[in-house]
Amino acid sequence: MNQVLHPPSAEAELLSTSQSLLRQRLVLVEDLWQAVLQKECGQKLVDRLNHLRATRADDGQSIYFSPSEISALIETLSLEDAIRAARAFALYFQLINSVEQHYEQREQQQFRRNLAAASDTESDSQSVYTEIAPTQAGTFDWLFPHLKRQNMPPQTIQRLLDQLDIRLVFTAHPTEIVRHTIRNKQRRIAGILRQLDQTEEGVKHTGTAESWEIENIKQQLTEEIRLWWRTDELHQFKPQVLDEVDYALHYFEEVLFDTLPELSVRLQQALKASFSSLKPPATNFCNFGSWVGGDRDGNPSVTPDVTWKTACYQRGLVLERYVASVDSLSDVLSLSLHWSNVLPDLLDSLEQEQNIFPDIYETLAIRYRQEPYRLKLAYIKQRLENTLDRNRRLANMPAWENKVEAADDTVYLCGQDFLADLKLIRESLVQTEIHCAALDKLICQVEIFGFVLTRLDFRQESTRHSDAIAEIVDYLGVLPKSYNDLSDQEKTDWLVQELKTRRPLIPKEMQFSEKTVETIQTLQVLRRLQQEFGIGICQTYIISMTNEVSDVLEVLLLAQEAGLYDPVTGTTTIRIAPLFETVDDLRNAPEIMQALFDIPLYRACLAGGYGSSQDLNCDETFGDRLMPDLQEIMLGYSDSNKDSGFLSSNWEIHKAQKNLQQVADPYGIDLRIFHGRGGSVGRGGGPAYAAILAQPPNTINGRIKITEQGEVLASKYSLPDLALYHLESVSTAVIQSSLLASGFDDIQPWNRIMEDLSQRSRAAYRALIYEDPDFIDFFMSVTPIPEISQLQISSRPARRKKGNKDLSSLRAIPWVFSWTQSRFLVPAWYGVGTALQGFFEQDPVENLKLMRYFYSKWPFFRMVISKVEMTLSKVDLQMASHYVHELAEREDIPRFEKLLDQISQEYKLTKKLILEITENEALLDSDRPLQRSVQLRNATIVPLGFLQVSLLKRLRQYTRETQASIVHFRYSKEELLRGALLTINGIAAGMRNTG
Repeated sequence: MNQVLHPPSAEAELLSTSQSLLRQRLVLVEDLWQAVLQKECGQKLVDRLNHLRATRADDGQSIYFSPSEISALIETLSLEDAIRAARAFALYFQLINSVEQHYEQREQQQFRRNLAAASDTESDSQSVYTEIAPTQAGTFDWLFPHLKRQNMPPQTIQRLLDQLDIRLVFTAHPTEIVRHTIRNKQRRIAGILRQLDQTEEGVKHTGTAESWEIENIKQQLTEEIRLWWRTDELHQFKPQVLDEVDYALHYFEEVLFDTLPELSVRLQQALKASFSSLKPPATNFCNFGSWVGGDRDGNPSVTPDVTWKTACYQRGLVLERYVASVDSLSDVLSLSLHWSNVLPDLLDSLEQEQNIFPDIYETLAIRYRQEPYRLKLAYIKQRLENTLDRNRRLANMPAWENKVEAADDTVYLCGQDFLADLKLIRESLVQTEIHCAALDKLICQVEIFGFVLTRLDFRQESTRHSDAIAEIVDYLGVLPKSYNDLSDQEKTDWLVQELKTRRPLIPKEMQFSEKTVETIQTLQVLRRLQQEFGIGICQTYIISMTNEVSDVLEVLLLAQEAGLYDPVTGTTTIRIAPLFETVDDLRNAPEIMQALFDIPLYRACLAGGYGSSQDLNCDETFGDRLMPDLQEIMLGYSDSNKDSGFLSSNWEIHKAQKNLQQVADPYGIDLRIFHGRGGSVGRGGGPAYAAILAQPPNTINGRIKITEQGEVLASKYSLPDLALYHLESVSTAVIQSSLLASGFDDIQPWNRIMEDLSQRSRAAYRALIYEDPDFIDFFMSVTPIPEISQLQISSRPARRKKGNKDLSSLRAIPWVFSWTQSRFLVPAWYGVGTALQGFFEQDPVENLKLMRYFYSKWPFFRMVISKVEMTLSKVDLQMASHYVHELAEREDIPRFEKLLDQISQEYKLTKKLILEITENEALLDSDRPLQRSVQLRNATIVPLGFLQVSLLKRLRQYTRETQASIVHFRYSKEELLRGALLTINGIAAGMRNTG
């Protein structure tokens, strides 16, 4: 076997004894990967792959190669061979991702066992915490004993548990458009690895030297890899919104539906062990939302009809799972009246069901005459199936039509009715001293998912609402001048007056533009959804690019027109959540919210909570706790980072949270901060546990909402135990941060230092991104942004507005995506080095000591430095230089080299100062498992980068020659784009952060 395929010796030193099995599996999978390629593609291609992999050093960053030699090798590859090579490396990353995820799951299981064993005595528990806190704290079994040792008053814990509300919101992402077929193969790989572990452990215990079973399992693994190689990993069509809905909800169907009840059980057991008198939170304390099918900001494909079909799809999926669960439950609950008593209430319900479902009674009465639970479950199943049939009919008609018969007693109107039937069965069982775990789990699932599976958030850009109102008002002629010509104060005054009247503003016959009609219909379909599905289906309406007070009131006025706000009672069934994105918006947010809270009408709207309209299907089981005086505010990490750079963005968001809380407190208003984090560091991504602990004190209070970007869903939710650990660590962090927040955020001298660092970093970042006249040309030439914008990998356009080619209209995902693909990763670190150097120059010795103290004591500062450190470890400036010299036009290279040199100098400075603060010799020395993983991946991303550059050159040459009417290309543009997409997906899989 060619030695280059195995982890280099430097990596071996990084692997602790506990990770030796992981190392063995990585070697095994690499060997099998090469064997499959040799059989499928021949030795010649394998030799080329080996040669390409040999172009890097042990750390995976420094590339030992002659650029002209490697480029020549790549250029000699036919498109077919280039695609094979790209597929081979992409498959490699997918395989090692599967292996790492499997053993991450294994490590978490082992960690829980060790923690449970060590917590038998308080002293042992304390020593375990000291050892594992930096990387492993984040379980309920650690949290509640720790709170007890800290003498946390039980009543304080109870108040927090009563309001605990954690919501994780799935979003779509272009790199997550992976076929279900591929995901299923990933799970089969994990299953085979689990089988291999168990067999090898069995062989050890029996003392057998060899086992035919082990070889048989390795053969299964080989065949699975061969089948994967022969499977097309890409769809042949541009994904539609409903395709993205299907991809996102796949995780609910395969993992989360069964995992979330276990999360509730874990919390209850851990709480009881330390605080037996406390009441656990509601079973749905951790719940999910989704933007997929509801987020229409800049995505014309998300129409009212698509949103309607999305809601029907969600309900259909969860109903199918309930039908299967009831079927299984019927096998379990075979109790006979001969041997078990039944509550009279259950028998009474059977008599009522007999009249509703006479056919079922005629069919099953004899078979189940002595088995009342089975008969009851038969009625339940029929009602679920009828509900499912009605849902299918609704899904196949526009939201505006209501030709389907009204719900009657043969269907379930909402999850609350289904839940009542299940609880009746449980009550009868409990009264006869029978406990059924399967029934308890199903009840928990209904309490969590209801009949809607996940909440749909709506989002739209602020000018869509102002433009719609302007067109309506101008059409009616109710103002002396155009609405858009009014000042914000004039708009606010008029909106407040209009919100006090019950007179309709919008004519029944809407003679308006298509955009205005769609904006009006969006609120109308939201109302229609609440009528059909209950208010739990959609409650949050997010306004992106919120700049003024009127932006919020405009939505409230449109909501009033749709019947979502009642001016007489001051109640509403939606929450309007302003999204503050740019640095200026974050700074202005407290003033805007103060002005809103000062408006009596808006304040009354918050205080009123939700109204109880008779035509709403109010499924309180899945409602939003109907909490009055709760304001949701979303903070955007992506655009603030694009606007100001990583350090400044994080500090401005940190400040905004504190200032918003100070504004809300005097009014008695609770805030729920919605963190719009991306998957990559450049968009706010990173470990959730550390990020939550780094929040300002008194700003969480048991409530948080966080986006889960499509690009990270597979790494968090593809395996049950990984998903469970992630959810447990997030929940632990929310409780821990709410109860044990440090006071370091309130030290004013520290805040002044961070403000200084933020301003220095922002200035350096903007000098490069926005002030250098060559930068736009540089970005468009040396990154794959033009091609990413063309690829059919998302339903959403790359830019907010057509025609604009400036950075302001470019979305944050393709912005960060492009820098990641070309290995610059500029948005996640640029400017940090300059900021730190300026501070150190004031007093080198003392200020370095201070930064080290910040790093050791202040969670916010440690989080920032750790993210920068991780990002720097993935930067490869030699590869980035290859993009510059190969993709830029010859006449542009001199001016682009100046920018490359500037970026290189900032990288070296940032790396040097980060290492001085962390007191490490190399990046990630304090997190060896992550260091090993990054280095292993960096090594194989290098040849994928070469392949990508080659394909991008061919694509651009194709475009130039086509425009010049020189058409003699061997390959079509579609074939070249397909090859580019394979390299994009491969690099994304290898980096494990993309856009």
